[in-house]
Amino acid sequence: MSDKDGFELVIIGGGPAGLTAAIYGGRMGLKTALYEGKGFGGLAGTAPKIENYPGFTSINGLELTEKMREQAENWGATFFYNEVSAINPKEMSITTYEGDTKTKAIIIATGSKHLTLGLPNEFELVGNGISYCATCDGPLFRDQEVATVGGGNAAGLEVIYLSGVARKVYLIHRRHCMRAETCIANEVESLDNVIPMYNCTIEEAITKNNKLGALKIKNLETGEISNISVNALFIAIGVEPQSDLAEKVGIELDEDNFIKVNKNQETNFSGIYAAGDVTGGIRQVTTAVGEATTAAMNAYLYIKKGWYGEGVTK
Repeated sequence: MSDKDGFELVIIGGGPAGLTAAIYGGRMGLKTALYEGKGFGGLAGTAPKIENYPGFTSINGLELTEKMREQAENWGATFFYNEVSAINPKEMSITTYEGDTKTKAIIIATGSKHLTLGLPNEFELVGNGISYCATCDGPLFRDQEVATVGGGNAAGLEVIYLSGVARKVYLIHRRHCMRAETCIANEVESLDNVIPMYNCTIEEAITKNNKLGALKIKNLETGEISNISVNALFIAIGVEPQSDLAEKVGIELDEDNFIKVNKNQETNFSGIYAAGDVTGGIRQVTTAVGEATTAAMNAYLYIKKGWYGEGVTK
């Protein structure tokens, strides 16, 4: 790809925020490109079910984000499965392995990524018993014994989904109870094949034939150490923003590494906006969609008023 392609709006990230921005960019007549290097849908695309998105009583996360992608494509947005390695605010351009592409405005919607437990062999076991996505990998462990670690909404939804797939589901959480929404926590507690292990932490992932075979568990109240046999562990302990790309070029971040934006979703660089989980706040699909709408509308005004090309820090 080269400058002659003439994209007016470049969006980085293919989750709900990026997809919404692409819908608006295309609908407003901007030549819009969206870049995603890992997988369209973002973390929302891995959700077993979403029950708080207006218009849907309950919908699978992948299905919802696929509908968004289809809508954006229908409005003329172009999608590239290609990772952006750099942003140049002065040139208003991005860099991928195919080279540099100039544009008139940029929306960063890189989202967030899963936090890890930090177990010594955690990454070695990813794909061999350790997973961060129940809907992706849960069916591989049908009628087997699995565990989920975490106590928030994400962990609760993982457990609810897995309870319909696995024979037994251990819920491991370091606190005395779940901190998920009441409706989710109540549903988890009503499931017969779910075994809560509160006030507990995972000390070790024990391998068997190069796959996860058991977990060493510590009870924080008694200090007791025990092992539970499981075929899989689904980690759902939270997320962190994917803001490295922004930080490299001097886009301002807050103390938690979320991108700072003003009421127009604009960063400290004119014409560069950010939306969704990467900006922090209340990280929901609905808020990501709203922020992306604001970012795209203001990017459109920025382009049409001819302010692009300044590339200056405010």
